[in-house]
Amino acid sequence: MSAVFPPVGGGLASSAALSAVQTDVDSIQTVTDTKVAGRGQCSLATIDLNQAAASYDLFTGTAQNVVIDRLMFRMPNDDISSNGTLTSIAIVTDDVTPQTFVGAVAGAVANLTAEAQLVAAIDGILLKTGKKVRLTIAGGAVGRSVVTDVVAEYRSVIDGGYLS
Repeated sequence: MSAVFPPVGGGLASSAALSAVQTDVDSIQTVTDTKVAGRGQCSLATIDLNQAAASYDLFTGTAQNVVIDRLMFRMPNDDISSNGTLTSIAIVTDDVTPQTFVGAVAGAVANLTAEAQLVAAIDGILLKTGKKVRLTIAGGAVGRSVVTDVVAEYRSVIDGGYLS
């Protein structure tokens, strides 16, 4: 059996070697950081449709501007067409001139069937920092809890942007 001996000098790494390792770690961190400009990100929001007719926040642009490429709304396995007073939903930005992801026609209660999905695949909507994507309930509440999922696919314009 052969003995294993530490390298000469006690086995301590040189500062140049440690610096190279730190550079590699920094590079790996940059590659894996989802908030790098142009890299795809996803955010999930859930919202209960059993609420009064009003607008409710889904996402807020945070830290830097983002471009939203797709927004998906999914109903649970629940038929709401004959319950409550809800007539439609809409998903828009809170800009002075709102940008529409899902309008009231596509979001009509007749289209909100069990496990229905409304998908807005767009060429991109720029959401400025601090601006919001909101869901508007028209008519009124469903009459029971109906929790839906909303997923946004987006990318930061400058490093650090995301949806909260």
